[in-house]
Amino acid sequence: MRRALIATAAVLVLPLLMGACAAGGGPHKEVINPAGGEVTTPFAPIVRTGDLYFLSGVIGRSDDGDIGEATRRALEGIQERLQAVDATLDDMVKCTVFLVDMDDYQGMNQVYSEFFPSNPPARSAVAVRALPAAAQVEIECIGAAR
Repeated sequence: MRRALIATAAVLVLPLLMGACAAGGGPHKEVINPAGGEVTTPFAPIVRTGDLYFLSGVIGRSDDGDIGEATRRALEGIQERLQAVDATLDDMVKCTVFLVDMDDYQGMNQVYSEFFPSNPPARSAVAVRALPAAAQVEIECIGAAR
């Protein structure tokens, strides 16, 4: 019985693997740096694979601790990145929001809603202990390519 299952799996999977190898070994990964040039950070600002864009998190902070201003800065940073790939916030299908203080959730939501007034992407919001550069919020998104 076990040998029959292995043989059946090999017959079904082997052609798929061979096709993937012949087509370049699987999904193509394109690293995109909106600033141009080589990526010098340990992460890519944008990665495209197939019809999806994966945006690394963009941080937001304000000098006076205003979560609305911090959220606006993060989302404006995302918009700037998207311009490099001829995409907009309307193309986003999933975003994740990281907050240092979950008490900022409503203030973040108020500004976030301005950027996604209708048909918003799926979203998660989580509290984290800290963010880089003393940021109050970080937002990452996945978008559909046109």
